[in-house]
Amino acid sequence: MTEKAEWRGKKFGGMDPAEMNEFLAGPWLARVACLKPDGSPYIFPAWYHWDGVAFWLVPRSRSAWAHYLVADPRVSLVVDEPDPPIRKVVCEGTAICVEAAVGPYLENGEMSIWNKIGTYETGPRYLGEKVNDYRGEVNVEPCWTFKIVPRKLTTWQGWGWAKRYEHQELHAVGEEEPVVRPKYYG
Repeated sequence: MTEKAEWRGKKFGGMDPAEMNEFLAGPWLARVACLKPDGSPYIFPAWYHWDGVAFWLVPRSRSAWAHYLVADPRVSLVVDEPDPPIRKVVCEGTAICVEAAVGPYLENGEMSIWNKIGTYETGPRYLGEKVNDYRGEVNVEPCWTFKIVPRKLTTWQGWGWAKRYEHQELHAVGEEEPVVRPKYYG
């Protein structure tokens, strides 16, 4: 990892697993992309829980995207932060439906998985002290539980480009070799 100017962030490049796990424990939203039945993309923001191996998403029973994920489990998501150091995690994965539109409690009296995630993970993380007020209002509607199993995870931190994106011929290599830069108009 290369050290860069302070405004770019303290580190520059991919995150190690510990850095990624710490970042994903933050109050960020995931932007999730799946496919509609006609093949067009559908993108939505969602709360998520990262357990160190997979992402967990909890849509309401009438959420269109829950039905889209059941029909086609290919999914991508990105979790990022808006301000420097601009960390992000991009996931390409497969959605596994763990619970299909069940209530907060199952017939045997146990909490549904989505209810456990909301009670112990996402609720407190996103809402802090207001978690019980919110959970009391919404904790009656049936929800789905999806486990997003990553096929590929890509991480980044710092404001800058990875070397693979740079055109070396556009960067000065030495004083004796002037670089002719193309003009871009926009």
